[in-house]
Amino acid sequence: MTLHFRVIFNNLDFLLEGLKMTFFISVFSLIIGFFIGLVVAFMRISKKKLFSSIAIAYVEFFRNTPFLVQLFFFYFGLPELGITTEPVTTAIIALGINNAAYNSEIIRAGIISINKGLIEGAESLGFTKFQIVRLIIIPNALRVTFKPLGSNFINLILTTSVAVSITANELMSNAMTLSSNTFRPFEIYLTILVLYCVLTFSLSGLIHLVDRKFISKGIS
Repeated sequence: MTLHFRVIFNNLDFLLEGLKMTFFISVFSLIIGFFIGLVVAFMRISKKKLFSSIAIAYVEFFRNTPFLVQLFFFYFGLPELGITTEPVTTAIIALGINNAAYNSEIIRAGIISINKGLIEGAESLGFTKFQIVRLIIIPNALRVTFKPLGSNFINLILTTSVAVSITANELMSNAMTLSSNTFRPFEIYLTILVLYCVLTFSLSGLIHLVDRKFISKGIS
């Protein structure tokens, strides 16, 4: 078999556009997933049974159903109710909501691990509940959960490839288009594997570096 990597160099801009879209989708999904996950985590540990029950149902539903089915529901199902979004927007929303279920459990574990003495000390100093959450609970929980949340973000990037099924113009979608046009699937998908590896290994190294230099030392 003769390899023709010239097709990659000739279409590198097209693939890099897909890579940028993958990163764009990932970052905005991360933001949605983090804030929803934070809310769900606090609901999960709430003493109010209604809140904790809703949080448990949310987590169990999105963690125990295939993401592809969830994505199809958002893209093909919701238009039946008059709710229509573009493929990229749909991918961001679906990924964010799905990712929040995993983030919430990570954050919940971080909250539970906080020394109760810190909270009791803050209460004795007259801190309000909001101040305790903002100044004590969230910073300490994030310090503990930084690496797991980072790993979840890397997994989120890899999951964006599923968005090809709704024609979002991310890396995998552009690769499939290029493969169909050039009939060089081996070279193209090998390149895609390398691009994903470079992106995720770089992010993994950055996460470990930030954790070692700042988070683990307790510097916010």
